[in-house]
Amino acid sequence: MARIRTIKPEFFTSEDIVSLSPLARLFYVSLWCEADREGRFEWKPKTFKLRYLPGDDCDVDALGQELIDAGLIALYEADGKLYSEIPTFAKHQIINNREAASEIPARKSTPSGTREARVKAEGKEGREGKDGRVPSSADANTPADTTPPALVTSIPLIDKTEHPITEAMAAEWAEAYPAVDVNQQLREMRAWCLANPKNRKTASGIARFVTTWLGREQDKAPRVNGGGQKPGADGVGRSFV
Repeated sequence: MARIRTIKPEFFTSEDIVSLSPLARLFYVSLWCEADREGRFEWKPKTFKLRYLPGDDCDVDALGQELIDAGLIALYEADGKLYSEIPTFAKHQIINNREAASEIPARKSTPSGTREARVKAEGKEGREGKDGRVPSSADANTPADTTPPALVTSIPLIDKTEHPITEAMAAEWAEAYPAVDVNQQLREMRAWCLANPKNRKTASGIARFVTTWLGREQDKAPRVNGGGQKPGADGVGRSFV
């Protein structure tokens, strides 16, 4: 259910907002209504398109990627589901005390600013510590190695789910394919899958799809020593149809 949210006049002149496309700005505001009191919500682009932009001919996945690239929302995986969080939500919204508590798992690397953290920090000078974060019991008790991996993007699968791509995965591919701009190619893979829904891959086949794609791009790079094998060439056929 949508909630009532507020918008400040300075929103319209904020540097990170004016850098967005007009529809991405509107989409960002619509996600405030989707978010619970902690700024969290399940990531369902198709639902958002029908709910908030029904009359616009637009690619809501591309709009979402704009917001991700701008750092305005953060995707994360928990309990096998893909969620999103608005990192600055609590900073800009005043939540009604009667609004239900969040039922969505927290992003373990969440910056300061949740409503509970602000309540617990009451009585301290200001609302933040020296590092700009509001401490919470969850932060103190959560081991560092349980932090969910940060996501770079996600790739649509044939079953209409999204396969998350983590920063660690992207870094490993960047090392394996040094001549390739891996993040750019991941964006192109996502765009290709969005444009070719019938040719999307399964969860078990997506890894081969990615490495085959990156291998093809590696093969396009200039030869290292004239006539030798190109870096990363693996002889795998390059067909995505």
